[in-house]
Amino acid sequence: MKLIQFLKREWLQIVILAVPFIAAALVWDQLPDRVPNHWNIRGEVDGYAGKIFGTLFLPILTILTIGMMILFAFIPRLDPKCRNYDDETKASIARVFRICRLAISLFMTVLALTILAFALHWHVNVCRVIVAGLGMLFIVMGNSMGKLRPNYFAGFRTPWTLESKTVWLKTHRLGGFLMVLSGLLLIVEDGFLNFFQIFFAGLIPLIVLVGFVPLIYSYILHRAEIKNSGPLP
Repeated sequence: MKLIQFLKREWLQIVILAVPFIAAALVWDQLPDRVPNHWNIRGEVDGYAGKIFGTLFLPILTILTIGMMILFAFIPRLDPKCRNYDDETKASIARVFRICRLAISLFMTVLALTILAFALHWHVNVCRVIVAGLGMLFIVMGNSMGKLRPNYFAGFRTPWTLESKTVWLKTHRLGGFLMVLSGLLLIVEDGFLNFFQIFFAGLIPLIVLVGFVPLIYSYILHRAEIKNSGPLP
């Protein structure tokens, strides 16, 4: 019964993980003996691998997200305050973790399929797929941040967000908005900039933006709470 319940609950995750293996099996005889497996900062192929490793490495790496599934399911139990979380907080953590692991495994699956297509000499730009996929990851995860309730395991965990629920919620709304905005910008940049330009002019600045602005904002909100001697309205 538990297995059946697991299959019903996780059928989408299982399908995502299975697709690259099925695709590799279908085109195995058409693949070359050496498959591209690495691209440099300029978007040029600079590494090859044998057929087996080059074709199955990413799908196997993707299957490791099953370990991530288990990790996401059990690590919150290590949270010393997890037992005291209300039902809303527990539900928000489970929901956000599920969305994130599905998004990450889907990104890895799409990347594996793209490399297969490239190896078969289809006209695909692997680097543009990577950038667009990262943009979508930013959007999906950012959209989930505002729904995440205070906890000691995931989110923008600063001393100030962990101290105040109000600071947590406001910081995560801003952080989530910045992640979504960053994802949209990456997708737009992907349309007219090359990979080298996107990496240095887009990706790195956006990661810094998403990493540091919520940190600073949470501190400002914390100081405002102290000054007002109570929670912000």
